Amino acid sequence: MDASARKLGLYEWSVLFCFLVIPVGLSVIDSVVLRSAESPADISLKWLTFSGIGLRLGSAGVKQIIQPLYTAKEIFQLKDESAAPIVRELGFANLSFAVLALLSLFFETFRVPAAIAGGSYFGLAGAAHVFRRHKGGEEVFAMVSDLFLFVALATLVVVTQLGH
Repeated sequence: MDASARKLGLYEWSVLFCFLVIPVGLSVIDSVVLRSAESPADISLKWLTFSGIGLRLGSAGVKQIIQPLYTAKEIFQLKDESAAPIVRELGFANLSFAVLALLSLFFETFRVPAAIAGGSYFGLAGAAHVFRRHKGGEEVFAMVSDLFLFVALATLVVVTQLGH
């Protein structure tokens, strides 16, 4: 079965929830139900940073620390198990980005730095995927979703900072 015809797996659903469903849902609740005084861009940046970086990189980091060979084999198509320590260290970095983003929910001054750091990570990771020749279906999905999050966060950072 080719990559375009395969069904979405747990990985894809978790990305869709962290990049779209959760931040959009929480933004609507924040603005409509709670009637936040923040601008729509500020609300969107808050929840996309929390969910897209905090929840997504946090869960990815934990998975990479506990099961490094999943990322090595499923995302990068690496067969050599010696990649595990490198992927585990990537997990530590992802968890570090996640902590900053999760804390940004409680410390507003962390929000833009978390969005810039995490967004830059996603942009660079997405660009790296672009230049890999032989991509599996999960890597193509990772590339598109990484670049989507980079563009969304970059746009929201610029819009929110121009408004302040």
